[in-house]
Amino acid sequence: MVIYFDFAVIANMQIMLAACCHRDMFRVYTKACCHDHLALYQAAFHDPDAYLEKRIAYASGQLLPDGWPPISTYFCILSGEIIGSIRVRCGDNDKIENIVGHIGYETLPKLRGKGVATTMLEWVKNNLITDSMIITCHSENIGSKKVIEKCDGQYLNTFYDEEEGIDILRYRLTVK
Repeated sequence: MVIYFDFAVIANMQIMLAACCHRDMFRVYTKACCHDHLALYQAAFHDPDAYLEKRIAYASGQLLPDGWPPISTYFCILSGEIIGSIRVRCGDNDKIENIVGHIGYETLPKLRGKGVATTMLEWVKNNLITDSMIITCHSENIGSKKVIEKCDGQYLNTFYDEEEGIDILRYRLTVK
């Protein structure tokens, strides 16, 4: 699979912290993500507004699952449409350091392979990482593996996730 950048897309993207003003765009994005069977958005399908509000609250440390640090969600927006989302967990614990990592992201299916995920991850690396962060992906997710490696992710190890029944690749992103 060849990953190419669509420079017209990249040049016009904005990456913004999730906010209530993104409600209408988020409803559309949630439907597309559910249609693509992204598990993270299944909980948002029936009430995307409440889900967005919860994600916004996470950034200030509110409503978090037990033991989780604040999680900031950023949207990648193009022409009034959310085309990708990236989440950054701002803190450490054993689960973050060794299993899920600090960063999670997805791109709308219609824009995969056009540089959106790479641009979002580079943006996080250049604007939010002060030292280093862990990022993981399923071993079968070749696209995500390529994105992480393109952003200079340093491979650390592979572990088996019994919950998901799959090997997980673990990387470290470091500020140069």
